[in-house]
Amino acid sequence: MRIRPRLEEGWSTLILLWAMILVSAMAIARADLIFGLHVIPLVGTAALLAGTLLAKSQFPPKRAHLFSFVYGLFVVFFLVGTTDTFAAMPWRARILDPENGIVVRQIIWVQKLVDGGTSRDGLIFVFQTSLIYWILGYTAAWYTFRKPRVWWAVVPTGLVLLSVVYYYAGPRPLQMYLALYMLLALLFVARTYLVEQEKGWRASAVRYEKRIWFNFIRAGFVAALLALIFAWGLPPLSASARMGDALNGARGPWREFQDNWTRMFSALRSYGTTVTDPYQNTLVLGGPRTVGNTAVMDIIVPRELPYVYWQAKVYHTYEDGGWVSLDLPYTELFPDDGAIDLPQSVDREVITQTVITYLPNSSFIYGAPDIVSVDRPINVYANRDENGNQLVSEVRSKYVLQLGDDYEVTSRLSLADANSLRGASTDYPNWLTETYLQVPDSVTPETLALAKELTAPFDNPFDKAISVRDYLRENIVYNDQIQATPAGVDPVHYTLFVSQEAYCNYYASAMALMLRSQGVPARVVSGYAQGTFDEESSSYRVQASNAHTWVEVYFPKYGWIQFEPTASIPAWDRPDSLDESSGGGDAFSQFTAQSFLDREELLQELLEPEIDPSVDENLLAALQDGEEIAPVVEPSFWDTFPVWQAIGAALLLLVAVGLSVTANEMNKRVEGDVDKSFWRLRSWAGWLGLSAKETHTPYEQAEILVTAVPEGKEPIRTLTKQFVLKQFSATKELEFGFNPRMQ
Repeated sequence: MRIRPRLEEGWSTLILLWAMILVSAMAIARADLIFGLHVIPLVGTAALLAGTLLAKSQFPPKRAHLFSFVYGLFVVFFLVGTTDTFAAMPWRARILDPENGIVVRQIIWVQKLVDGGTSRDGLIFVFQTSLIYWILGYTAAWYTFRKPRVWWAVVPTGLVLLSVVYYYAGPRPLQMYLALYMLLALLFVARTYLVEQEKGWRASAVRYEKRIWFNFIRAGFVAALLALIFAWGLPPLSASARMGDALNGARGPWREFQDNWTRMFSALRSYGTTVTDPYQNTLVLGGPRTVGNTAVMDIIVPRELPYVYWQAKVYHTYEDGGWVSLDLPYTELFPDDGAIDLPQSVDREVITQTVITYLPNSSFIYGAPDIVSVDRPINVYANRDENGNQLVSEVRSKYVLQLGDDYEVTSRLSLADANSLRGASTDYPNWLTETYLQVPDSVTPETLALAKELTAPFDNPFDKAISVRDYLRENIVYNDQIQATPAGVDPVHYTLFVSQEAYCNYYASAMALMLRSQGVPARVVSGYAQGTFDEESSSYRVQASNAHTWVEVYFPKYGWIQFEPTASIPAWDRPDSLDESSGGGDAFSQFTAQSFLDREELLQELLEPEIDPSVDENLLAALQDGEEIAPVVEPSFWDTFPVWQAIGAALLLLVAVGLSVTANEMNKRVEGDVDKSFWRLRSWAGWLGLSAKETHTPYEQAEILVTAVPEGKEPIRTLTKQFVLKQFSATKELEFGFNPRMQ
């Protein structure tokens, strides 16, 4: 005789549930966010099998959950320990090694979470995701085979899958996994509904075809497929403005969660997505441009700046009538790493900007040049000089910035005066001359002759740059609706000698090429002009119409200095010296030139708290006069501890615990008495709408309740039997060993 294992809910139910867990786990593994995710499907499968066995066992719920916890830790530690991270390590070290063990790494991760640090340990994501899928697999089995709650088995796993698909920006079609999961979930719901109906039919002795499940599943499959096809044709969530606001525009806790996620799982692979950045790797000198007045960002600064550009991208070489940005390697930089390795430069002021972006998808980090540090993970695209310093071309966020995101940028703004720049050396390093003195053969002799004529009277790069800048501002009319340059004609030549009209791209190109031709290293930079300053909020409102291109000239010791050749943008003339109070000196007078800060000094400055503006004026005067000030005593933990809030929370907790204990004791009194337990069983029947007649015996009353709640068959019948023994037997005693609290 062949014995076939039997599952009351049907093996098809288990197979559908396993397929749902597997599809969700496979989607995460296919996302390839970090190495080691191949263990997730194995964890989910093991969890489902363990959950099914425990759900079908006779163990009480608490004991079954305890076993699941122990099994889960073993499976997760074992499978995560088999990844290549622990190759050739003994098993004890994989778990408990004081430097590289899973336990220690998890503790370090928690410490960074609490302290506000950044974690780059990708193994922790694998470990924690494995734990999540153990919980998902076990609870799905429990709420299918022990306490049927169909949506508790479907929704949690579906939400995890939905979050992965929604935020995944890689090349793999994870939407297909979501579609398959939805199809399986609908079939699972149909199958579990049939299981409940079969239980009722059997309890009522209704005859039915045993293989009805096949027809039922087939009909459910067709219905699910039609529903899925209909849903697939609906517009995406992003098409709804309200839904977009709900998913992307929410600030507060959800935005904080996203920031913490980025900070604590910074090792995850980031994929590019469609962005709305206006600047690409080439800058074309084309025809009319239309940019509009859409708000791009708000930039909060300590005070109004004498001049400022919001830099995005540097262009290096001029080819075929346009500018090209070199394909540079990038370095990942996290806030914990400190400042960018920039070359030394003097006469610069450290300023902090808070940028609030209004672009729906953006990658550029905008800030005043030179950008030194950012409070989120970034990719720094740069070459290196002979000293290993980074020659930054652009800075991008590692993760795409969404509408409403904000970030803090620290920059070093140049305050070098005119005399200092006039006296700068012309001994240029090789990395500078190889790129920023490049002039293609397409530049016409007339352009070269004009450049020589404009710069000949001057013996230093600064005055040469001013001469070319002023010529362009005075002789080229600003017009952003010009037609494209005719084919075969160099755009710079056409601008200077034919049309004599231009917008910023043409102005900057003409100035940079003319300076390069005269041995002055120059480059073209794109980003945004400063925008409109609002004194009340101390911020700049930058609009699409502020999109701009300008010129930077390199001065040894002082770095790249900005020049404005476009006639429509105000030009800031640097004072001859910083102590002057005329001309541009007025704007500069509110700043103090600051010598170069190395990485450690800059980090120390960034970490030092600013003086509270509400501090006593006498104290500020004493500081300015150089008087010795008594050290400020930092408040202790208990000085700032919210005592009354803590007391209130403790009282609420005590009240809740007291109520819970009281309710539990009252419940025990009822459960300890067979009579009270049986009468409570009758009241439950009334809540379910099951009315018993006075002529019904206790056994008949019990069978009515069993018909409605078949999963409670055994405890209901046992309790009824003990009630009858106590009420009607000769001894009025219960069966030996019977404990009503276990029913």
